[in-house]
Amino acid sequence: MDVASKQIGSIDIQEQSGLTGKGVSIAVIDTGVHPHADLTQPTNRVIAFKDFINNQNEPYDDNGHGTHCAGDAAGNGHQSEGLYTSPAPEASIIGVKVLDENGSGRLSTIIEGIDWCVTNKHNYNIRIISLSLGAQAYESYRDDPLAVAVQEAWHQGIVVCAAAGNSGPEQTTITTPAINPFIITVGSTMDQNTEERSDDHIATYSSRGPTIDSLIKPDIYAPGTDIISLLAPNSKIEQQVPEQVVNDYYLQLSGTSMATPICAGVIAQMLEANPNLSPNDIKSILQTTSKPVLNDLWGYIEATSAVNMATDYMLFQKTAK
Repeated sequence: MDVASKQIGSIDIQEQSGLTGKGVSIAVIDTGVHPHADLTQPTNRVIAFKDFINNQNEPYDDNGHGTHCAGDAAGNGHQSEGLYTSPAPEASIIGVKVLDENGSGRLSTIIEGIDWCVTNKHNYNIRIISLSLGAQAYESYRDDPLAVAVQEAWHQGIVVCAAAGNSGPEQTTITTPAINPFIITVGSTMDQNTEERSDDHIATYSSRGPTIDSLIKPDIYAPGTDIISLLAPNSKIEQQVPEQVVNDYYLQLSGTSMATPICAGVIAQMLEANPNLSPNDIKSILQTTSKPVLNDLWGYIEATSAVNMATDYMLFQKTAK
């Protein structure tokens, strides 16, 4: 996060406009969320937790994947003196545990988690769902139950970001629910650990389109390689890749799973700038302002331009009234 947030322009937005995702809630549907200090200090921003696996009431993450993703979107760098700061360090997090300690789960449980977010949208001001998970797509998005569930959330006014998958560079490897044409499907880049964007390229592992319905995907790309974010202590991932632990409190991981919540964090900045944006507005702005540097139809997320356009939308809406 020390490179990614700067490189996409989110740190500039924080410093110049004071937009940090404050007042916006991001639901991270994943393996849970550990109450890491970067999410709970100086104030606790994990405002709700729903466990569909073990029915626990207090936030936890026995796998670690969901905690990393929550930090990608909303970590404030508390344990690193601000070094590993996400795009939305004041956004609220809702942890929805639908995957077990091994990172596995039933599609029906994931759908339950999505439906829970829709039902509780107003209770927790859930504006964004971040889904760093997926399964191989075997049928059209019109018939795929998971794709149908995220489409319903989208139509209920929740922006849904879903990981494209990690089965690249082969084509037609976009997973479900990322196959849905309405939602925002996020691919991953390699930023070469530099703030310069000209040397970046699409990560080899990032899944490519078209989808099973021959639709163009992903919709946007964000940094997702060697991302240092929050560690859930004693979690399965910590045990599996101890060499990836950084300074006791952080963990380095790669995947479209990391790119997706980084995109969600930028969207939280946009929604703080203009709470009246619809999911379709958000998607249109992200794609319009993305930088076409990756030799793909859609480009690289650019937070500064996206937030500025979100603000301009607000001025236009006020003028139109």
